[in-house]
Amino acid sequence: MKVFFLSLFLFFAALVPSYAAESESVDTGKVVASLVSSNDSAAPGETIEVALRTILDTGWHTYWRNPGDSGEPVQLDWQLPEGWEAGEITWPLPMTLPTGPIINYGFEGAPLFPVSVTVPEAAEPRTIQTLTLDFYYLVCADICIPENGSASIDVAIGETMKDARWDPLIQDALNRAPKPASFPAAIRLEGEEAVLTLKDLPEADFSDAYFFPFDQGVVQHSAPQRAAIGEEGVEIRAASDFAWTDGLPDEIVGVLSYVENGTRTGSEVTVEVGAALDVALGENAAGAGAASATSFTLLGAIFAALLGGLILNLMPCVFPVISMKALSIAKTAHGERAVIRREAWAYTAGVIATFLVLTVLLIALKAAGSEIGWGFQLQSPLVVAGLALLIFTVGLNLLGVFEFGTSFQNAGSALTTKGGVRGSFFTGLLAVIVATPCTAPFMAGAVGYAVAQPVAVTVAVFLALAVGFALPFLLIAYVPRLLKILPKPGPWMVRFKELLAFPMFAAAIWLVWVVSLQAGSAGLLKVLSAMLLIALAVWAFKSPKTLVKGVATFIGVIAIFVIASIRPGTPSTIDLTQEAWSTERVAELRGEGRPVFVDFTAAWCVTCKVNETLVLDKDKTKQLFLDTDTAFLVADWTNKNDEIAQELERYGRAGVPLYLVFPSGDNSVSAEVLPQVLTYDVVKEAIERAKSGSAS
Repeated sequence: MKVFFLSLFLFFAALVPSYAAESESVDTGKVVASLVSSNDSAAPGETIEVALRTILDTGWHTYWRNPGDSGEPVQLDWQLPEGWEAGEITWPLPMTLPTGPIINYGFEGAPLFPVSVTVPEAAEPRTIQTLTLDFYYLVCADICIPENGSASIDVAIGETMKDARWDPLIQDALNRAPKPASFPAAIRLEGEEAVLTLKDLPEADFSDAYFFPFDQGVVQHSAPQRAAIGEEGVEIRAASDFAWTDGLPDEIVGVLSYVENGTRTGSEVTVEVGAALDVALGENAAGAGAASATSFTLLGAIFAALLGGLILNLMPCVFPVISMKALSIAKTAHGERAVIRREAWAYTAGVIATFLVLTVLLIALKAAGSEIGWGFQLQSPLVVAGLALLIFTVGLNLLGVFEFGTSFQNAGSALTTKGGVRGSFFTGLLAVIVATPCTAPFMAGAVGYAVAQPVAVTVAVFLALAVGFALPFLLIAYVPRLLKILPKPGPWMVRFKELLAFPMFAAAIWLVWVVSLQAGSAGLLKVLSAMLLIALAVWAFKSPKTLVKGVATFIGVIAIFVIASIRPGTPSTIDLTQEAWSTERVAELRGEGRPVFVDFTAAWCVTCKVNETLVLDKDKTKQLFLDTDTAFLVADWTNKNDEIAQELERYGRAGVPLYLVFPSGDNSVSAEVLPQVLTYDVVKEAIERAKSGSAS
């Protein structure tokens, strides 16, 4: 009877277009993924295509097999029936994904990752086999989020039956994916450049050709690749990377991307290392032409940096400091021209000095082997927290909670003092610190070129970026017509100054949110605590008493140490299953011969969160639970729950936390109640007693 109904199902499946070759969609956060198959039914011994289909949120990307300067490739882990075999991913043609000065290789939109799957010859006809795929990918925009999921798909064994919906799409993806090419290719080291030469190429446009190596270390991904077309082939030059020092194999493999019939396409090429092919570039192409191209690239980078720095003033991340600049301009607009220009040059000096310091630091770190890029200071939660604290403090100053520098009420008479010049210099410094995480149009290419060049070129490009960033202030100081359109100083400036505090607080909120993503709840607690300490220090510093001022300074120093203790969050490497608590589940697990640990907690319980951070979420504690086969149950009292309240009352508690350890067995031995402040040793000893059945 069972065989009859299965045959009936396959019969009707053959008559009606079937879309069964698709799993349920899995929304992992920034990606909706599913498993799709070219076949609804497959014959024993047949090879079919099964693909991971991904739909990325707008503005997000994931990574190719070589992710470039950062990132991780898409990873697949198959669970197949006995005898089934899965091949490697047929990777789509990657694209370059610039993020500031770095270049990543990956995909946007809805990439498809096909894999060839072979049905065993011994597969029994008229059965249905389930294929399961666990997948992982890193998705990035301004931040990166690791996401994973699992999907399953059924394939009927019988006559070959293609899926009307997915087979054409999978075949199209396979047709567009780079395929092994037969044309010869060689790569050699010339100075600090890797020079790739290719011959006997197809009829296509190679003027913008790009080489994606399968492995890291062949070329610097952030460096530009320059293609030159000869009579017999193409030469591509790029800055060499670490693998040339470590030693490359005799051959490397990569994908050559070019334009064919108006469409970007690619070929998989095997490249001989240490050799060169004569592509007949000619003297003009290889000699003077190449030199002029380099000169043009440098001039273009300087111009792009100048324009990018100018546009950087309009980027959202710089808005709070632009507000400060606007106030400074307004207060000086109708003063003496010499004073206005002096402050403009002081602001420019602050901008240029800060850019140069950061540039020197970048060059030094790159020379030491660090893989960093301009503006990636915000990848450090310590830097982000420090910026949040600084901007929060400036906001308090603008609101008048405390004053430093020139009084706005007496701005006109103070224009000739040194305070105005110092204030302008440090406004320029702050503007650069806040602006560097942003990337403006035209800026990415210029910065990417600069970081791969000799020191003098790097400094020249970043100096142009600094001049462009400071240019609006200089123009206002030297163009009288621009000064005339600005309103005259007056009482309105006090209100305007106070209004500017709120974009500062908005920026601080954003930075605190970034810290929460980077360093978790512990980092969030520390940066908010530091803000509280700074507010307290500012309030105390207003006292006329020297002793109180000293205490205020000490409190401010403590705030700095609190910020300095923030560390990036490190995800646990141990997967521990946690279940929802119920008295019935406790009894079931004990009946299975397992000890049971119950965590009565709530999201608003500070002690609970401290215990979780310091003890329960640590890898060694999780490993303890796994090694002892102890079940972990959570009774979440964040929202009202009468059953949890009754259990708390049963143990003489009116609130959380409460930690219980039950021994295994069906007996009526009561749970051991642990202290409200946990340590690893307390948990370990209680579990060991539970294992021996002596909990009481």
